[in-house]
Amino acid sequence: MKTIKDIMSQMGFVDSEQCSELAKHFPNTKVVIQWGGMPREQVRAIEVAERIKNVEDSGMDYVRQCFICSKEYRMLKEVFAIAD
Repeated sequence: MKTIKDIMSQMGFVDSEQCSELAKHFPNTKVVIQWGGMPREQVRAIEVAERIKNVEDSGMDYVRQCFICSKEYRMLKEVFAIAD
């Protein structure tokens, strides 16, 4: 619960520690990976770490940031009664 509230206070942006918590407790949460050059990619929280490792290990690109997709962000705001 604290992790979700922290992510909400960060406008939906997720760091690596929070991402592992999401994968453990909310594995199907959709997370957007913003790459350095490749198009953004939306994957389930449980797949984020492996996807980032595969891309970075292959030398294809690097991660700029990760964040919860806007649809799920809005739903979480509604569930936790967070005003705009």
